[in-house]
Amino acid sequence: MTTMTQTAPTISASRPTPIVDFVADRINEQAEFPIQPGLTQLNNGSYGAAPAVVLAAHRELQRRLELDPVRFFKSDLEHYSDDTRKALSSFVNAPAEDIALVSNATVAVCTVLQNLDLEPGDEIVVTDHEYMATVNELARVCAQTGAIVVTAKVPFPNVTPDSVTKSVMGAITSKTKLVLISHIASASALIFPVEEIVPLVQARGIDIFVDGAHVPGQIDLDLGKLRPTWYAASCHKWLATPKGTGFIYTSPDRQSGFEPIALSCRVHEKRTERKPYLCDFDYMGTNDYSANLSIPVSIAHMGAQLPGGWPALRQRNHDLIVEGANLICEAIGIEQAVPESMIGAMVAIPLPGTPTKGEIYDDSLWDRVYLNHHIQVPIWELPTIHPRVMRISAQLYNTTEDFEKLATALQTEL
Repeated sequence: MTTMTQTAPTISASRPTPIVDFVADRINEQAEFPIQPGLTQLNNGSYGAAPAVVLAAHRELQRRLELDPVRFFKSDLEHYSDDTRKALSSFVNAPAEDIALVSNATVAVCTVLQNLDLEPGDEIVVTDHEYMATVNELARVCAQTGAIVVTAKVPFPNVTPDSVTKSVMGAITSKTKLVLISHIASASALIFPVEEIVPLVQARGIDIFVDGAHVPGQIDLDLGKLRPTWYAASCHKWLATPKGTGFIYTSPDRQSGFEPIALSCRVHEKRTERKPYLCDFDYMGTNDYSANLSIPVSIAHMGAQLPGGWPALRQRNHDLIVEGANLICEAIGIEQAVPESMIGAMVAIPLPGTPTKGEIYDDSLWDRVYLNHHIQVPIWELPTIHPRVMRISAQLYNTTEDFEKLATALQTEL
């Protein structure tokens, strides 16, 4: 009878091996995105796509978690989180200790708004291009506190950076407590001139919160130069991380008392060597944190795809989306009216016709383009701004042929 024996695990008190080391020999591989064969994906802006190397790192982190969950949550999680912050610190030019990790920008926005000290009559200035999750959270916060939302109007598509600045600053009054503005608007895809707006707002003694859900990897982000009160971001879009990744930058003078929306069993355990801003956000209970912990691999892998690194990748995607928008507009006989300076790697194109609700998606045209031509591209309404727009995105996996295919499909369906 043969007796099976198990080898005792190697256990030490040392910190875990950084996840980048696990895929070090694959960082320079050509990125492979597991997009469904035959599907033309032109909606990177909604949920992004993670390449194979990043997904391999993600799975490895999940494996390490399950090997010893107690060790992972009690000790290793902090080390991995610090690795992520260090990578983000270099990528967005912000001190690592000012970056709190969260699951996405929606959670980040909710967290910041729930930490505000608002009183009845306080005003929060936003634009009419804000993401609906932000609008919904603002409605809840205002119902709780008696604060008021003031909406600055931004035209579309005939818009300029100067008109955005004037509209936002013109909405500020003596009662304004906060200005909340998207860096890149979600549905309209416009890049707003936050570099001009942030110092103007702060010169009035008012806090400013920038929602950068679409920014990391799409355009350059320099938080050391921008220096807002708060900045929220998602990483699953152009940074190409797994789903469930994001961060909040908080100005150092606002970190005391700034808490996550869920308080864990550890928040009362104050530590002299580590500030609560990091402790409280790194652990908010039993959860799968592995997506955020994969961020260093995403930054390294996507940055290795072109000889010029991230600047070259951002420029490549920008040039492609500008070309694609012009192809589409020419094919359907309309003008591309959005200024190129307000375009990153996605752009919204106003479409003719009366929108009707689709069986699957927001607009029946979206359904037809998807079902008849196997193209995934969002078509939706911008309430009070334009009845029907189509937002196209460009990522590393896209080519000019993708936009030519969409142009032909629109000629048929419109």
